[in-house]
Amino acid sequence: MRNSRQLGLTLLLAVTLPDGVALSIEASEAGDGARLAAQVSPDRLMHTVLELSKFDGRQSGTAGGEAAAGYIAARLPQATLQSVPIKFIQVSAPVEAQIQRGSHVKPLENGSDFLPILNGATTRLVSVPVLFVGYGIADQAHGLDEYEGLSAAGKIVLFLRGQPKGYAGRATHTEKARTAQAKGAVACLTVTGPVLSPYEIRRGMSQQPMALYEEETAKPLPGLWITPSTAELLLEPTGMTLETFQHEMDRLPKKRSTETGSRLTVEMEQRQVAGTASNVLALWPGSDPLLRHQIIILGAHYDHFGIQGGLLFPGADDNASGTAVVLEVARLFAQEKIKAKRSILFIAFAGEEQGLVGSQYYVSHAFEPIPQTKAMINVDHAGAGNGKITVGLSGIGKPTAQAAAEKIGMGEQIELFGYFPGGDHVPFVEARVPTATIVSSGPHPDFHRSSDTQDKVHPEILASATRYTLSLLLTLANEGEEK
Repeated sequence: MRNSRQLGLTLLLAVTLPDGVALSIEASEAGDGARLAAQVSPDRLMHTVLELSKFDGRQSGTAGGEAAAGYIAARLPQATLQSVPIKFIQVSAPVEAQIQRGSHVKPLENGSDFLPILNGATTRLVSVPVLFVGYGIADQAHGLDEYEGLSAAGKIVLFLRGQPKGYAGRATHTEKARTAQAKGAVACLTVTGPVLSPYEIRRGMSQQPMALYEEETAKPLPGLWITPSTAELLLEPTGMTLETFQHEMDRLPKKRSTETGSRLTVEMEQRQVAGTASNVLALWPGSDPLLRHQIIILGAHYDHFGIQGGLLFPGADDNASGTAVVLEVARLFAQEKIKAKRSILFIAFAGEEQGLVGSQYYVSHAFEPIPQTKAMINVDHAGAGNGKITVGLSGIGKPTAQAAAEKIGMGEQIELFGYFPGGDHVPFVEARVPTATIVSSGPHPDFHRSSDTQDKVHPEILASATRYTLSLLLTLANEGEEK
């Protein structure tokens, strides 16, 4: 374990009194949050987003991912690289698929009509029947078995993401894929229906297919995430639509599965590769003798999906934007020589898209004991949306989060919620560290898509997220010790 002096810089902010006595001043006194927030540079933020969008999609474990880590390390004071073992997926180009119904054949395009599920499964399926299995749930204990009375053997199953309102259980994509495989399916298709949950709406969920790393299994099932229009084309012979199906299931969850009368041909080659990624860390030591051993983490994942099936995923909003926030805050700390009572650890995490690999590794291999971490702020996809900032809190009071917004005149711009179930804050929550997750509110239509390019990031939205992040960080770093 390294001590704090080995990890970062010790820069002091001081003024000289007339008698020559140096008086240390805390950031809350020396440069109030509003003055510091006013120095956030939208141009510099956007420059960082542009630069980070150039590293071949920054997939952890690849040369592009490590080059991105080097770029970030050069921008953080005395950065340290933490080596993280990782496995990543490469999908070869091209990926081909087509729908067949009778003599009619409809070719599908990777990126426009579907995206491969990233799990390492290679397949060559020719004219396989498609079976619609609703939400893909087989759970008799909770009264919903959408496979009952049907055979999925040798077929491709189509299911919706999520679950109906009245279903009391919980079904993840990985669980649905395992169920399909256990039922004899040779591949699966997933689609997002038009009826979204309040959480999905709040997070700006799109109906379009997204790149997705599936949880690792010994024998993964080949899968594609398809567009709603592709799903509707497959369902056309049944007379069913995604919207009517969802409304009927929300009214009464029961089996509505059926043969579609459509067939699908898929050819796809994937491989899993073992590699090494890097978390990038830099410590800013605290100034208070009683509190400096306590750490506030400001983190964001910098990785994305790389190049898959010939498609480049730039990951500008997700999460070059959040990484840019961390680097801009660190720049201001260095430029203004900000002193905070507690130490601040800046972290750019690897492997978030592969299942929070980098943040889980850090929590298990922390440079200082995790109990010394008093709070963790996670910034993710912070550059698109409607101009408001969403904050998900776990263990941090809403009054504290609201006060940080009020200090910089953003009281009406912040939307406060409880715990978010996904992101690099999760391993910290599981380790009982209070967390705040900062994202930009509203739609993120290019989330996990190859269209997530730098021109889709809004400079002022990103700057607002940065200003609030800075204020919350200073609030948590300087508030008094709880009694």
